[in-house]
Amino acid sequence: MTRSVAIIGAGQIGFAATHAFCTEAWDVTILSRTRPAWLQFPQQWRAYDAGVDPPPRADAVLDTIAYDAADVSHYDPDCIGRLIVVSSASVYCDDQGRTLDEGPVNGYPEFAGAITEHQSTVKAGPESYSTRKVRMEECVRALFGERATILRPCAIYGQWSRHPREWWFVKRLLDGRAHIPLIFGGQSQFQTSDVGAIAATAEASASLGVGGIFNIADADAPSVREIGEAIAACLDKDVEFVGLEEVGLIGRTPWSVPRPFIVSSARAAVMTGKQSCSYADRMPLAVQWLHHHAPADWRVTFPQLAAYPWDLFDYAVEDRFFASL
Repeated sequence: MTRSVAIIGAGQIGFAATHAFCTEAWDVTILSRTRPAWLQFPQQWRAYDAGVDPPPRADAVLDTIAYDAADVSHYDPDCIGRLIVVSSASVYCDDQGRTLDEGPVNGYPEFAGAITEHQSTVKAGPESYSTRKVRMEECVRALFGERATILRPCAIYGQWSRHPREWWFVKRLLDGRAHIPLIFGGQSQFQTSDVGAIAATAEASASLGVGGIFNIADADAPSVREIGEAIAACLDKDVEFVGLEEVGLIGRTPWSVPRPFIVSSARAAVMTGKQSCSYADRMPLAVQWLHHHAPADWRVTFPQLAAYPWDLFDYAVEDRFFASL
């Protein structure tokens, strides 16, 4: 008997999940407000406005865009076999209660090693992105119990991303920048998460009937400099990376954090029976997609990047800085 899955959202996770579930012969329905540009089979897509249209009925539902309890409270456990939601590793806090969300104000979290699913999280509430994610997680568990699967990725990358952090390097390389500054000496480690691993873990959870919380992370946690070097090699570009000890906006990347934020995906590997790949192994798909789809106006195409509270590409300031050296 064919198993059915409804995938909510048509961004990079929806794209990867469609491939993962189709590969395993699931009957896939993609639900989103607008038809995805990557859609291969029109019959797989249905226009869907969460909170307005009736929720799906399926053996499994993967919600890639649930941010708060209200986004999942309408799901009926009698009509859905398993609910899988994408949360975030940003929900974790250190022993002093410090989080990524509040890092610029209260100091960034400090962990003894790779973060596991046993690490403390922020309390559920309306205060921040992460507290709302925890509130969403709690609602999912209350509704579905052991039939709930919660995925916690970190810095996601992949094709069809609307928040491609790699664009910070790709645009500079395509623009012919010869020198790229990196704060914290380029040594920041902010865990990367391959979108394909998110999709594969979701499919395995649905197929195996396994619930719980699973971190999603690459096998390694490359530094910002290593990320830049890998992207430059992928695009066959020669560039000099200049590590800065000064802390400011020059050289601040989407991965720049003062302390390592590294996540363990060992639990997911046990469940799926597959080890994570390295960033360098999986990154080329995302970077080549960015290269081939380089937008005329990246602010429109990548609104989440445009919302960053500093100018990601202030070349004039960078040029003045290098001229002063």
